Amino acid sequence: MQPDYFANRKLVEFFEGEIVPVQIAYQGAADHEAGLNLDQLEAAFRYGAKLFLFSNPNNPAGVVYSNTEIDRIGTLAARYGAAVIVDQLYSRLLFEGATYTQLRAHPAAENVVTIMGPSKTESLSSYRLGVAFGPADIIERMEKLQAIVSLRAPGYSQAVLRTWFNEPEGWMAERIRRHQAIRNDLVTLFRQISGCAVRVPQAGSYLFPSLPALAIKPADFVKALRLQADVIVTPGTEFSPHAQGSIRLNFSQDHAAAVAAVERLATLVERYRPSSPPLLTAPRSHRETMCPHGAVAS
Repeated sequence: MQPDYFANRKLVEFFEGEIVPVQIAYQGAADHEAGLNLDQLEAAFRYGAKLFLFSNPNNPAGVVYSNTEIDRIGTLAARYGAAVIVDQLYSRLLFEGATYTQLRAHPAAENVVTIMGPSKTESLSSYRLGVAFGPADIIERMEKLQAIVSLRAPGYSQAVLRTWFNEPEGWMAERIRRHQAIRNDLVTLFRQISGCAVRVPQAGSYLFPSLPALAIKPADFVKALRLQADVIVTPGTEFSPHAQGSIRLNFSQDHAAAVAAVERLATLVERYRPSSPPLLTAPRSHRETMCPHGAVAS
């Protein structure tokens, strides 16, 4: 899928597989759809693709696949005998109005592996925990592979799973409320930047705006953000070769710090617009703590 989590592409390359890209037109899609190009997906299966790998909610755009899109994925995968891996790390962090369809609930979803874990929504990334749901034969092979090539999560980390999905009453709702408030403020700020396009994420903790044309290359602008504005972002090209003018921000952090970071980003956009000559400034003397996962500075 393009755009999608950058590690997916790297995994295929590592195993010397052939990548057959499928697009999601997330910017122009209806609010309740991800914008999946179903014709491209079927063409990929017809071409011989044996595995379809995607994230839902999408990382980086935060869009959620509709019931129709999920149904079509399951139907096509079954028709062409393909396996599907669904990264659902943000499936609990759904904002108001978003509905979620589990691909495993599809009648034909016999060869589907669902990946989940508390590393994202619950911010427990340091525990290196994850779980997978799938057909018995695939899960058995995963167990054998891990036993040979990987160190399992230690006992004290696995103990954390006892409280997963069993948090105090209201905890998840409050976490979603806080994330949604940050999301709303940042979307408002991005939409005030002339020439910037951003779709409101339905889930997760990322924004994936398309920036206006600038007087410097996108890669140089990402560097300028870090040096001149203390803002760390991930270039859009990490998620799709077609997203050169986009950046990903992680807004799972302090609300005021996230707003301040996007305000500094907006100032830098104006500084590097083609109508104005680029100004080179020294890095800020005040260095602020940075959030992990390719985040905005806090």
